[in-house]
Amino acid sequence: MQTTNGISISQIKHTPASVCNNQKKEELIQFDQFDDDLIPKSKLFSPVNLNLNLKCVETFGNNKIYDINETRTNDQQNKSDSLLDTLNSKQKIETSLQQVNVMTERLNNQNLIFYAPQYIPDIQQFLTSPIPIGKIVQCTFIKNKKGFCNFYPKFELFFSESLKFLCAAKRQSTKRKSNYIISSDVDIFNSKKKSVCLGNLKHGTSENQFNLYDNGNDPNKTNQLETTRREYAIYSYKKSSLGLKQINVLIPSVINGQQQNFKPISQNEGIQKAFSQQKNENVMQLISRPPVFCEEKNAYQLKFTQRVRSASNKNFILISSNQQNDEEFLIQFGKCGDKYFNLDICHPLSIIQAFALCITQFEFKLK
Repeated sequence: MQTTNGISISQIKHTPASVCNNQKKEELIQFDQFDDDLIPKSKLFSPVNLNLNLKCVETFGNNKIYDINETRTNDQQNKSDSLLDTLNSKQKIETSLQQVNVMTERLNNQNLIFYAPQYIPDIQQFLTSPIPIGKIVQCTFIKNKKGFCNFYPKFELFFSESLKFLCAAKRQSTKRKSNYIISSDVDIFNSKKKSVCLGNLKHGTSENQFNLYDNGNDPNKTNQLETTRREYAIYSYKKSSLGLKQINVLIPSVINGQQQNFKPISQNEGIQKAFSQQKNENVMQLISRPPVFCEEKNAYQLKFTQRVRSASNKNFILISSNQQNDEEFLIQFGKCGDKYFNLDICHPLSIIQAFALCITQFEFKLK
């Protein structure tokens, strides 16, 4: 099994949390506001060798502190006031630059982790490609219940910071079992529109199993392998011995930045068969992190970052099946408001794989 590259909770716990609302984001540092009393009126902290007739009251290294409250002539007072204003202005500029540098450094540190391109030339490729190693994409997941969406759910995904729309999925009313069209257009859900249709999330052959495909054709309806749909992931659920849900995810392995290609022509082939034959070089297994029982609260708990604000049975953390670090995660999904969830995604998953997994949280039923 290939190793995965998760993001440590400690890496992002000190960074500002992105909350899914339309309120104005707070600045990291308010560096455009200054205290009028940065330098005390009674004392002047200045470089050495000032040619002024002032009384030195303290020394600090190579610097001196002069008392400017003694009685002086008007000419001396004007010179002192002018120098004080100059140094005050200089101090303000230096303070501003220092604060700007601090903010820039923090933003640069964030950019080393968070991945949200300003310009996306090919949205379909961006959503279906693995997240770069060592990066994390922060998204906001919204369940839309407006109008007919109350009967046939619609889910939407946005960048958390900019609230830029990424993709949406809607359950098809013509299908008995769960069948979602995933689209890069918020209003168009037609599998024949290849320019916007990203894929299909379908209920699998067994209960509480789901399959994610691209926008290719059903192998039963085409004879051309080139146009046959590609399999992106298999999601399955079961109940643990404690009665809690367990998530199992199978995805193609990522080699040299590219996911392995699976185009099954029957239900007995594809990712599931490759995994059952222990061909782990081609398939990766991901599982949900089991919660830990807290005696103080008499409940099972998971350690989330501050982007998860509310308790919900939909919340989960996905990790590698062979992961040993309790701090790292590959997916973090948690409630942060009414109908709002925050979704953090890491390598080797793609955004569409993570988005589809979150949709299944609203479809499966443990018995």
